[in-house]
Amino acid sequence: MSEKVTEEQIKQRIEQLATLDDAQWESLCKGCGVCCLLKHTRRQGIYYASVACNHLNLDTRKCDTYETRLKHRMTCNKVNVPVVLRSGLLPNSCGYVEYIYGPADKQIKPDFKKIIHEHAMVDTKTEPSDASVEPRRAKTLPGPWDFLIPESLQWCTRAVELRDKYDRFCNDVITRWAKKQNNR
Repeated sequence: MSEKVTEEQIKQRIEQLATLDDAQWESLCKGCGVCCLLKHTRRQGIYYASVACNHLNLDTRKCDTYETRLKHRMTCNKVNVPVVLRSGLLPNSCGYVEYIYGPADKQIKPDFKKIIHEHAMVDTKTEPSDASVEPRRAKTLPGPWDFLIPESLQWCTRAVELRDKYDRFCNDVITRWAKKQNNR
């Protein structure tokens, strides 16, 4: 069990996170690949799906197009200060979240042997071959909601706390960070 981090320490670490240079920022990433899994929001919260972006190499858990990923995929979220502090999307064991809260009690390590790429979703649902099924019935295309990882609802509790409990404080930090980015 990790040592409890005080609220003051959390705020200091949030401030520090916003001052990191690119090399320091990249060094926090553990390369777990979890952020590249598709997500689906339900009333209960955010679920991860056992479906990865097509650009994620499932063996290395690295993006094949990392440097140009935002050009290839409009829905790719560049993990930056606002994503860490506002999205509630990153798992408790993400290096950026651990920078603020300290080590997670449990490391999130999905079985990547069971993860499929987005393009493979279409192949997972086929029309029934039963002759009693009406042939004009439309084929339903699967989505990430068909591949949810049930326990993933608990993966992001610390990121959700950042988003909700420290909302006003994080907004101030993000505003200062954004001004600094615009002046680069």
